[in-house]
Amino acid sequence: MTSSARVRLVAPVVVLAVLSLGPLVRVGGLTAGAVVVSTLLWATALARHRAPLAALGVAAVVLGAWWVAHGLEPQRLLPAGVVLLWLLASVADRRPVREVVVATAVVAAVPVTLAVLGLLGRLGGEGVVPLSAVTVVAVVAGRNRRTRRSLLVALEERAVRAERERDAGARAAVAEERTRIAREVHDVVAHNISVMTALADGAGYALAADPERARGAMAQVAATGREAIAEMHRLLGVLRADGEPDDAPAPGLAQLDQLLEQVRSAGLAVTLSVTGTPAALPATAQLAVHRLVQEALTNTLTHADGARSARVALRWGADALEVEVVDDGRGERPRDPDRPAGHGLVGMRERFGSWGGTVETGPVDGGWRVRGTLPIGAQVPA
Repeated sequence: MTSSARVRLVAPVVVLAVLSLGPLVRVGGLTAGAVVVSTLLWATALARHRAPLAALGVAAVVLGAWWVAHGLEPQRLLPAGVVLLWLLASVADRRPVREVVVATAVVAAVPVTLAVLGLLGRLGGEGVVPLSAVTVVAVVAGRNRRTRRSLLVALEERAVRAERERDAGARAAVAEERTRIAREVHDVVAHNISVMTALADGAGYALAADPERARGAMAQVAATGREAIAEMHRLLGVLRADGEPDDAPAPGLAQLDQLLEQVRSAGLAVTLSVTGTPAALPATAQLAVHRLVQEALTNTLTHADGARSARVALRWGADALEVEVVDDGRGERPRDPDRPAGHGLVGMRERFGSWGGTVETGPVDGGWRVRGTLPIGAQVPA
């Protein structure tokens, strides 16, 4: 137990023990015996967390012995006897219903005894109602605290579970995106190998008749082979899921116009601007750019409230290609609760991250902007 926990356990007991001696001082009943018994009663409250029912039993025995020794006179009930109510609330808070019933019966013995004394014509009957009421209040307060604590624990578990599910969903999204990337790059590599095969066959036929042409074809085979090897290295460690690939190669920069036409046909005015000097990009890098534009425009059509137009910009620099998609939507439409959340941003970052690039998203000038930076001439990791 930490020092702060010890303070929280002991400090209330000490304070209440001192305060309970005040009434004894006022009525002139502060004797050595009353102080000792009051101290013993409050000492039982130190076990209110670990063994509240046992502590309640000890306190009831001590108070009962004191009361019987003084002839069951109501005025000789010690103010420290209120510790029974505290312990009863602790039992109701921490123990099962069966023990709560037992503890309630033990505490109720005091008002029952007063009721019997009242029927016998002795003083004390007027205290039955208030003592019974505070006994019920102690039980209700304890059970209410138990319910609140259980609710808090349930909420914490739910929050932890939601966080784990969110992380699991993100990991699943990454895995799914990598699988899709692997499938698409497989198509690109297969396309390159097909080109190599055709070039090699042509070089074989032209070797005798046109050696120069055969050498050119073999040089092209070597270049295509190096590109295919680079793609395979980039996908090292990414497992490809089962499934039949498409026959067509993955889309790239050349297919951007076709993509924009599809978006325009959906009712969104899209413009494309290209600045700088374009550089040669491997097929998977072009695929990453194509997918970023596609995902950004899809989000505009799906989520941007009031979007009427969008701008796509390709800015070629000496070291990097900057891709920017900006729309004029005012924000997100309310998401359909029956529609699962997408993982487009995860996919875009995954694709650009495989090339050492970055993707940023956020509001800008009353709309929304998606901007990706792709290094040019990035080295393929070995």
